[in-house]
Formats: sequence, C-alpha cells, structure tokens
Amino acid sequence: KMTTSAERRGIMSRAYTARDFDAGPRTYSDAEFMNTIHNATGLADFSGAAVVVDLMSGPAKVAQGLRERSPRHRYFALDAAEGQLAKVPEGVERLQADVRHMDIGTGFADVVVARYGLKDIPQAQQAGAIAEIYRILKPGGVLVIADMVSPDGMKFRTNEQHSLKQELGGRNIEEEGRCNIPTEDGWFDLLESAGFQVQGRTDYVSHVSTSDWVKGKQITDVHRTRMDGLLASEPPYFKDKFHIRGKSPIKIDFPVLIIRAIKPSPPAERELRTVGSEFVVQFKNG
Repeated sequence: KMTTSAERRGIMSRAYTARDFDAGPRTYSDAEFMNTIHNATGLADFSGAAVVVDLMSGPAKVAQGLRERSPRHRYFALDAAEGQLAKVPEGVERLQADVRHMDIGTGFADVVVARYGLKDIPQAQQAGAIAEIYRILKPGGVLVIADMVSPDGMKFRTNEQHSLKQELGGRNIEEEGRCNIPTEDGWFDLLESAGFQVQGRTDYVSHVSTSDWVKGKQITDVHRTRMDGLLASEPPYFKDKFHIRGKSPIKIDFPVLIIRAIKPSPPAERELRTVGSEFVVQFKNG
C-alpha cells in the first residue's frame, strides 16, 4: 500500500520518475556496495525487529537489498515520486513524502539509509533535511549515508559537472536549485550540527560510463555527447582524481563515502567502528 497525504513535488520529479535504475550505472546493483551499507546499518545484530526507512528510495533498491540480507525487519520506501514508488515490490511499504518536510511521526524509525539522494538537495536546504532525519529517528537510531563526496579543493568542479548532468536530465535549476556534493568534512559538519554522532566511515568507488546514464534514462544520447565534451576538457588534476578516460563514451570513477551516524541515547548498547575498510560491531560491555 502507499501512504500519502498530498501530491508531492520532489527534486526533478517528472524526469526522476522516468529513470530506470535496473539499466543505469552498476552501483545500483553492486552486491559489494550493498554489503557495505548493510554492515553499516548493524541490522544483522539488531535486537528485535527494526523499522527501516530507505530514504529518497526510487524503486527501493536499498530496502530490497537490506531485506534480502536481514529479512525479519520492517522496511519502508520513502520518496516524493509516486511513479517510482509504484515500482516498489511487495514486502516493502511505501511512504510518499519529501525528505525536507516529512509528515511522519517523531521517533518513527530505528534505521534510515540515504543512498545517492541527499546530494541532490540544494545546499541551503541540506541542514534542514538532516534535521528532519534526526527527528524521525528513535533515540539510539542509526543513519547511514552512502553518497558522492567532493575531493578537497575540487568541490566547485565536482558540482559543476554533476549539476550540468542533472540540468540536461530535466532539473529546473531556477525552481529547484542546484545540487551540493559536500566534501568529507562537509558531510560530517552537516551531521554533527544536527546532533548526530559519527561512528564510522568507509570508501567506495562508483565506476560509471556516460553511456550508463543514457541506459538509465538520466540523459539522452545527445546530452551524453555534451557531457563527454565537458569531461574531456577537464584539467589534468581533475581527470587524474576521477580517473576520466576514453573518448565516447567516457568512463569516470566517482568517490563515494559511506557514513554511519547515530542519534545519541546514552548508554549506547553497541557501537560500530571502522577496522581497516570494514565496519565492525563493538559492544560496550565487551
């Protein structure tokens, strides 16, 4: 079933509804990436049945992946786009809402996962969206963000490139504003300013060909040619950092950060720490 109170207008609502996440970049179906997100949630060690929200969910690929790995919990897909929620499979409940002003109860969720969504919110609204996530989490609740990160000194160029792709794909910059891909420190500042405690982080690389964006209906093939031209013209230091290569289509490797944060509730029963590149649960009582 779908729970709605009104028709929502999210970021790129019309174009976003048309996207095909099964045909797009492989990051959306990468089992290794999903395993890392699952480990960060701590759902395998959760006592009881958790309420888990896949935020800005699209067709709920994250909720599906988590449910396959930890089936005893209750999963929700939350998105502003009714067209994407219509693709959500049985076993995952649907909530139609905009993350910037969710009309669901305070303390609703035990775990919230936001994959590739929060960067698409304009910078001036990101802090409010994080505060809304903090509100809907229970004390001791977990937020996992898996999203793009701007390398230090490259935030402007990273956002220019991604903003152009979104504008070509249907985003109305004047009405909806531009995306904002924070640096690592920027992500931590957003979380800590909202009251979250960051407990762990790890890295992931999203390997993309510009033709993947066409297959996933993010842009047209004509737009891909323009994106290829932009990427080919980037300065050497940017090309090196993002491993930009090829001619048409161009391949590019995007740095992604997976962050686990909690809404504090002392005493915490367990913590999730990063050991090397892995998330590991450590219990307070040893």
